[in-house]
Amino acid sequence: METVSFKMDHKHVALLRQRAKALGRSQAAIVRDLIEDHLGQKKRPSLYERAKDLCGSVRGPKDLSTRPLTGYGRD
Repeated sequence: METVSFKMDHKHVALLRQRAKALGRSQAAIVRDLIEDHLGQKKRPSLYERAKDLCGSVRGPKDLSTRPLTGYGRD
């Protein structure tokens, strides 16, 4: 394992200390977990995977080209 050092704002250091104390883990372990969670994802979720809970939640005709125009685009 390699050693890495970096600078952090005081508020982030305080948050890191609080989280480490609350979980009973080292600060380094918390940082490793956060990096793995954020950067360790191999594949980005597709748009469908991100919005699948919204599919089917809108009412209306399936083919919007059959919807009659009322006022918009008419004289």
